Amino acid sequence: MAKRLGICGGTFDPIHLAHLRSAEEVSEELGLDRVLFMPCASPPHNKRVWASTTHRLAMVHLAVKDHPVFEVSELEVVRGGHSRTVDTLEELKAKYPGSELFFLLGTDQFFYLHSWYRPERLLELADFVVMDRPASPRWDLLDYLRTELDPAFEPDGNGWFRVPGGHGVRPMSTTLLDISSTDIKRRVADGRSISFLVPQAVEDYIKSMKLYIDQGEDR
Repeated sequence: MAKRLGICGGTFDPIHLAHLRSAEEVSEELGLDRVLFMPCASPPHNKRVWASTTHRLAMVHLAVKDHPVFEVSELEVVRGGHSRTVDTLEELKAKYPGSELFFLLGTDQFFYLHSWYRPERLLELADFVVMDRPASPRWDLLDYLRTELDPAFEPDGNGWFRVPGGHGVRPMSTTLLDISSTDIKRRVADGRSISFLVPQAVEDYIKSMKLYIDQGEDR
C-alpha cells in the first residue's frame, strides 16, 4: 500500500510531456511512492473536452505505462459527472488508509483554491504541491494563503507553509515546459507535427484514432 501518494488530476485532452515531467520532479523531490494520474469525467466550468473519456483514459495509460511510480486512477471517471476535489480526496483517504496524500497542481489553478468547494476541508485531507507554470499569476503565495484561506499559515522551515498541526502547501519550481493541450489540438487540426510534445505512444494513438482533426468553431 502506498504511504506517500501523489494525485495529478485534469482533463488530459491530451496528456503531454509537461504533465509528466513536472510530476516526475515532484515525485523525486518528495519521495512519493505513487503518483495517480486521474482524468476527470466532466471538467468544471463547462470546459470543452474534445476526446471521449475512453480516448483520454487510453492516452494516459499509454503515457505512464511501465513507469515505476506513475499509474492511472479511474476513480473520477467511474464516479461520473462533475467531480469535486473534496469528494475525490475523501474517497482516496478511505481507499488508502494511513497514506499521506499530496495533491499536485499549478499556480494557475491554486490561486483560485479559495473558490473551490470546501477549501478548508481540502487542506484537512491533503498537502498541496504548487508547481510554477509558464505565464502563471505572480502572486505572493504566503500572502494568498493568509488572506484567502487561513491567517494562521506560517513557514515551517522546510519549504512548506503550514497551519499549526495541519496539512501544508509547498511551492515547487519544476522544469517549465511551455506545452499546452490546446496548442497540441490546434497543431493536429492544422496538420502540423506534435512530436516531442507528447509521448510517442500518445502521438501514435492520436493519429490512429484521428483525434482532434476537426475542432469546429473552437479552433
